[in-house]
Amino acid sequence: MGRNKMLLSVAGKPMLCHVLEAALHGGLSPVLLVLGNEAGPVLDAVRAHGLEQKVIVVDNPEFASGQSTSLRVGVDSVPKSCDGAMFLLGDQPLVRAHTVRLLANAFAREPERWVAPIHDGRRGNPVVAPCAWFKRIRELHGDTGPREYLQQKEARLLRVEVDDPGVIHDVDTPEEYAALESLI
Repeated sequence: MGRNKMLLSVAGKPMLCHVLEAALHGGLSPVLLVLGNEAGPVLDAVRAHGLEQKVIVVDNPEFASGQSTSLRVGVDSVPKSCDGAMFLLGDQPLVRAHTVRLLANAFAREPERWVAPIHDGRRGNPVVAPCAWFKRIRELHGDTGPREYLQQKEARLLRVEVDDPGVIHDVDTPEEYAALESLI
């Protein structure tokens, strides 16, 4: 996009702040914020919206090597007392707190299964991974996430139907960013 999309304004606040608020209002605890590219300005934006004190900031110095490095840093920072982790994407500002809560509750009932939202027949994000899969997540390389794991039979993926189009809308292009206004 030619600029840090986490800082793009959506309904008057940075895109990332919407995602953090969904995580916090959705009842997740702790909420880890993995920062890489332009970490200083992103943290300033989070601070300006009063969210810095509510999240644990984790630095990813290898962010240029791809999404897998953020996942690795994230799972390495999850407290041992947690049964799993929900991975929210910073470029999905429309995901609702209610959806986060639904997914977390589904995982709490079956903490050995991966959990993913389904909207209009499409699998979306965020997904929840059991801690038993963290070792495999650490083995990912490059600009990839755990998508391939969700397709494995042993993941026992629990699909949760949600009435939240935000789970299938991310912002990767200027056109997708412009379309956000019609979706809010």
